[in-house]
Amino acid sequence: MRLFVLVTMVVTVWASYEEEHGGTTYHETSKPVEIPIYKKYAIPIPHPVPVPVPQQIKVPIPQPYQIQVPVPHPVPVEVIKHVEIPIEKPEPYVVEKKVPYVVEKPYPVTVEKHFPVPVPKPYPVHVPVYKHVFHHKSSGHGWKH
Repeated sequence: MRLFVLVTMVVTVWASYEEEHGGTTYHETSKPVEIPIYKKYAIPIPHPVPVPVPQQIKVPIPQPYQIQVPVPHPVPVEVIKHVEIPIEKPEPYVVEKKVPYVVEKPYPVTVEKHFPVPVPKPYPVHVPVYKHVFHHKSSGHGWKH
């Protein structure tokens, strides 16, 4: 029931709105439009066709001819080849031989060598003395040290 009352109210409000504003000015019309249809036709297009042309290609072949200087065959070619030859080095070894005479042993000798040791000399260093600092101990004028 309530829905029916709501629908009727909406319809009456809509109708009164159209009467006051003169209704709607919108209307639909239909007009047929011709659409062209294009068809594809296969048209042969001439293409160039390769045609063989008979021709003779001459390649010059070198021919031997006489020269004034005789060339020996085969031509001698100098070949330089470095060959490494391993050289065997003799290794030293100890040979013990008996000596027929007595060898005197050397007597002990002491050698004293004196090396001077440089002693660095003192150099003067600047020590700032501030006048407002007392460098002596006061005899105690009420101050506790």
